[in-house]
Amino acid sequence: MSARARLVAAFVLAFGFAAVQTLDTLLALGAIAAVAVLAAGLSWRELARLRGAVVLACGFMVVLPMIAGETVFARIGPLTLYLEGAQAGALIAARLLAIVALTLALLSPVPVLQLVAAMRALGVPALMADLALLTLRYMDEVAAQLARARLARRLRGGRSGWRALPEHALLLATSLIRAQARSEQLWAAMRLRGYSSGLAAPAPPLLARDWGFMAGALVLALFVLWLDRL
Repeated sequence: MSARARLVAAFVLAFGFAAVQTLDTLLALGAIAAVAVLAAGLSWRELARLRGAVVLACGFMVVLPMIAGETVFARIGPLTLYLEGAQAGALIAARLLAIVALTLALLSPVPVLQLVAAMRALGVPALMADLALLTLRYMDEVAAQLARARLARRLRGGRSGWRALPEHALLLATSLIRAQARSEQLWAAMRLRGYSSGLAAPAPPLLARDWGFMAGALVLALFVLWLDRL
């Protein structure tokens, strides 16, 4: 399957999943995402990329019941849990995990260069596609710089645990600012050296199986929306 077909299918299914509004449809979302993950044959190392989405989903499920809603369904000590907030948290968390898992299953087998070429072929501006490539290219380096900064802070007697959250946030913001400045300098240097001044290589035509794959994704997204409206 071509990278363009996978990108289109991922976008279509993501929008379809994001439009789900009822809790009854969440089981279908989970089943579709699980089948996609199993069909992709992802390793445990690749599945570990979902941990950030899992943490964020758990945050929604924990915080929303305490701050949103009017119908009280449980009291735990000083905490009051609301039914509407719990339902909203479950809906947001399930949609988030299903979308991230499905996107990972569809796009993880595709090399980064092919994804960027597919983005260009689909009409995404060259600047956005190239910046996405540069971001992925230097993500490991930014993470290494952040780890060195955290180690230096601990060696200088920095605080640990929850008390260190403001310092962690400051380190992260500083790393992101440095990464943005470096990406701008790198992009300017590339442009001065004539990068992207010529014609881009023509994209290969989509095959019949690619069209069938995209049509299947569209039908599946429409089925999910129809099931949600029942």
